[in-house]
Amino acid sequence: MEITLALFIVLGATAVILNLGRFTEKSPFSVSDLGYINTQLKYQSLLFGVAMFVLFVLYLVNEANFVAFFAPGNIAAPARGVSWLDIEEGESWLGLGVSLSFFITLGTFIFIYLQFRKSGGGINRLVPYLPWVLLFSLTNSFSEEVVYRLGIIVPLFGVIDTPYILLISAVAFGAPHLRGMPNGVVGAFMAGLLGWLLAKSVIETTGIFWAWFIHFLQDIVIFSAFVMAAVNKIRRATP
Repeated sequence: MEITLALFIVLGATAVILNLGRFTEKSPFSVSDLGYINTQLKYQSLLFGVAMFVLFVLYLVNEANFVAFFAPGNIAAPARGVSWLDIEEGESWLGLGVSLSFFITLGTFIFIYLQFRKSGGGINRLVPYLPWVLLFSLTNSFSEEVVYRLGIIVPLFGVIDTPYILLISAVAFGAPHLRGMPNGVVGAFMAGLLGWLLAKSVIETTGIFWAWFIHFLQDIVIFSAFVMAAVNKIRRATP
């Protein structure tokens, strides 16, 4: 029952999220001279609404797990060992979280750079739009962590074994990235691995801090690339 419910929540939210673009195109709302900013602001507003609805449903589904995991958690809690990732048994999530934040963000930067390197342009063109980049990174990371981590962990924790929860989170987060960013098979695999690690952090620290923070850093890199690409496209089109 709980597995079906978790899948219903996540798949339902994903179906809505994948179709949010249709609603953003219909709204004339505008706050910036850059079209990408206007589109993304509308998208993030709708995405945040989806996340709020999911939180409400999760509270009704399992209040105890909701209260336990919808919190920063113990950011220095001991980690479970993972030999193939060189994570030692009992290693503090404080050091592990910092290390993962750096190396995962570096990997994302390299992947995004290889995809966007032809767009050109200097970093100075990004500066006027940095507040938007930070805002979108904050809302996107929070909303997706609600759907793809809490949406799975809250209904399933204590019902099925942790390895299965991690696997479900990895698949649920990786699959939509076939169309997202990073995209393609490689992007979906990277997102799936990230989803696995973030779910692991939520369960072992009993909180979403590291999952949100690491996700937030990746979104800064991704949104920065999209904004710079949008700015450079306009500059190339201007006589």
